[in-house]
Amino acid sequence: MGIGYLALALVLALTLNAQARWLRVAGTLLAAAGLFMMVYSIILADLDGTFAAIPASAPLIVRITPFILNTQAVIATVAMLFLLWSAWLQTRRPVHEQLPLRNDEARFGVVSRGFHWAMGIMMLCLVPIGLFMAVLPESAPERSDFVAAHQSLGITVFVLVIGRIGWLMASPPPAPLAVAGTWEHRLARLVHIGLYGALLAFPLSGYLLPQGGSADFYGWRVAAPDWPAAAGAARLIHAWVLPLLFYATLALHLLAVLKRHFSDGDRQAVRRMLR
Repeated sequence: MGIGYLALALVLALTLNAQARWLRVAGTLLAAAGLFMMVYSIILADLDGTFAAIPASAPLIVRITPFILNTQAVIATVAMLFLLWSAWLQTRRPVHEQLPLRNDEARFGVVSRGFHWAMGIMMLCLVPIGLFMAVLPESAPERSDFVAAHQSLGITVFVLVIGRIGWLMASPPPAPLAVAGTWEHRLARLVHIGLYGALLAFPLSGYLLPQGGSADFYGWRVAAPDWPAAAGAARLIHAWVLPLLFYATLALHLLAVLKRHFSDGDRQAVRRMLR
């Protein structure tokens, strides 16, 4: 399962910014198909009794998980429809410019865009996988596959975040958009710091959770600490603090992009990361 999600993230990271129009369209349609499968999985869990089987005595985070997943299904449905519309627009808009590998003053280069989309897509996979892990009973045969995929993708995201931070130090990001005010620049900086912090802390806190002394990395076992004293704090951070931080900063990030694109009329806001 983890290998499949990794392959999906890498393919989308390459195709969403491809120069060839039909490759971009194919990538956008593949992203829409991925969202459809996410929505389908959540609806199936609604109908087959997976959510109904959660006992009333379960922890609060487990009892509210169906609500969180169904909320994500609604958002994913809207995003899927937007991607289908975007794919239609892409068939009508050729792109002739060649993207540089490095960032320049006006746009992000190929490497930064690849990091951005690979990390983002993996997180879109990680979150529902983690939530499904919370509601599946320990005896469920498929739970071990979810755990292995979650651990593998989490380690990968951690490595990608470190790589992206290193790349941004070697190739600084473009200058802030002129249409944005000073307060927007400051808020954007705080949001990015919050996102990077969450993306680093998620795998680290998950790594500290009890997991038998090792974690799965695409079929290989990676040594993991066994610190019972840290398990309670790690679980609180991983299950409550970081999801709230991640959802809040991600929402602000998306709202800022939509504001610039639709309200400010700045089409370059989206095209900095998506052709």
